[in-house]
Amino acid sequence: MLLSNCYLLTTNITFAPEDPTHTDYNSCLLHSYKSLIESSRNRATLIATNAFAMDIRISADVFSARGLVTVVTGGGSGIGLAIAAALAKSGATKVYILGRRIETLNEAVKSIAASEGVVVPIICDVSNPFTINTAVEQVQNEVGYVDVLVNNAGVSGPDHRRVNTANSISELQDIMLSSWPGWATTFAINTTSVVGVSASFLPLLDAANARRGWVTGKLEPGGNPRVKNEVEGMDSSDMRTSQIITVASIAAFNRFVTAGFAYGASKAGAVQLAKILATLLGPWGIRSNVIAPGIFPSEMTAGAPSTFPCDKIPAGRQGNFEEMSGTILYMVGKAGGYLNGNVQVIDGGRLGQMPATY
Repeated sequence: MLLSNCYLLTTNITFAPEDPTHTDYNSCLLHSYKSLIESSRNRATLIATNAFAMDIRISADVFSARGLVTVVTGGGSGIGLAIAAALAKSGATKVYILGRRIETLNEAVKSIAASEGVVVPIICDVSNPFTINTAVEQVQNEVGYVDVLVNNAGVSGPDHRRVNTANSISELQDIMLSSWPGWATTFAINTTSVVGVSASFLPLLDAANARRGWVTGKLEPGGNPRVKNEVEGMDSSDMRTSQIITVASIAAFNRFVTAGFAYGASKAGAVQLAKILATLLGPWGIRSNVIAPGIFPSEMTAGAPSTFPCDKIPAGRQGNFEEMSGTILYMVGKAGGYLNGNVQVIDGGRLGQMPATY
């Protein structure tokens, strides 16, 4: 295109610029390029902007969960509830919220106030394979596929913050060893469940791809691009594939003990597992991404103050549910269709103020 325009811009010159034998060919070409850029800068910018705006206007699903079947573990409170509400209120067909306490789940359904049958509570302990399989069976029987699985369930684990104020080696040792038995539960829920729950829902994630027209199965290295067939009633321009989103924490990268050894280590493990899943499941057409939140209102942070000094969080406050909602809708909408193996940090700048590995 540029060469064609270059020729048109230089047709008043006595020689043809495409003739490389002419001694002034290079200088003519450079001059023509500059003329083209200067004369069309405003027009090209306007055209590109208008075309982009038109594309945004015709796609209502850029930041939307419209039509998606989703599963959110730990969806009854805190960040999980915020995610479930965002999905339901932006048009998800189903939002299954999994948790251990039916009372909490039922209250969540009421608080979201979506259309009847959109938000479905399921009792499930993510560290218990039996209850996970029961949840999978219910989703299988009711809809038969899952577009987005959100691994959100988590616990804070043993609190080791007192290590930062220890006055002797013996005191430090006592604090570090005092809650050692609690590590197993923390890792079972925060880390191991990422693999267990994800693996359990794989057939339903694969079924979602098939429903969209994607040819399922594993792509071999160097093979053809993934094929998408036309499916009646489905948007042929929608290039999203099914997705696993793991909610970790900036504690995964923080080298300072702000909660506990087990919590930070378990969340670091969750991030790594999610990245491994992105590589492992990529050839199968299933994506894996991470949200790493900072301080948000939740049961874990119930005892924390509602605001934080700027030397701890540059934003000077906790995150809010609108900000979490925006993040999840970006990731599940068309805008996030090219994300895979990505970590979305949303922390008001807190991680940048701490010794961190991020």
